[in-house]
Amino acid sequence: MEPKFQLSFIPKGPIATAGMMPSAKAVRTGGLYGYIAAIIFIISLALVVLVFGYKFYIKSRINNMSSEIAVSQDDLIPNSVRELIRLNDRIKSTETLLNNHVVVSPLFDFLESSTLKSVRFTKFSYSTNPAGVELVMEGQARSYAAIALQSDLFTQSAHFKNPIFSDLRLDESGNVVFIFKAIVNPNLISYQKQVEKLTVVTPAKPAAVATTSSATTTPISASTSTPPTN
Repeated sequence: MEPKFQLSFIPKGPIATAGMMPSAKAVRTGGLYGYIAAIIFIISLALVVLVFGYKFYIKSRINNMSSEIAVSQDDLIPNSVRELIRLNDRIKSTETLLNNHVVVSPLFDFLESSTLKSVRFTKFSYSTNPAGVELVMEGQARSYAAIALQSDLFTQSAHFKNPIFSDLRLDESGNVVFIFKAIVNPNLISYQKQVEKLTVVTPAKPAAVATTSSATTTPISASTSTPPTN
């Protein structure tokens, strides 16, 4: 008699053991980690969006400020530049006038202190030419010797260049009439040099001023005296 086998696909006992099934604690732990990871991802994404948004805001703000500065410069710079240009032109014009301005009083002072009592000048004029300021004077002297001595004084002076006495002749009274020409040293008649001297020279003592005054007034009386006679 053939043996009988019972064929059944339904297991009669448990197939998996308890260790093979996930526990409720493990399920809860995995869900917590996933929740935390999701929160971190969302926060990171929000930060990235915030950084890019702030960067875009800063860039836009910089562009706006640059435009505002450019507009302000367009309004401010032309006025400031024009004002500075005008000021610079005034300074240059003042310097040019100061450098070219001629003051004749130092020349008169020199003539007063250097003219002999036997010589006087009756006409005075000066003009500017390529060589400089040319002085032309007419005068009278008591003798030819006085003119020779006066010529030596002017030649030794640093205020005159190429001093020349010419057209010497006798007038009706026997005085020697002459014409004097010379190139004046620019430093003597420069207004700027005179201003610099005033700012540098210290005030003199009263006694020294009195002595200088008496010394300079003496030639005045000599140069303005009556024509020399024989």
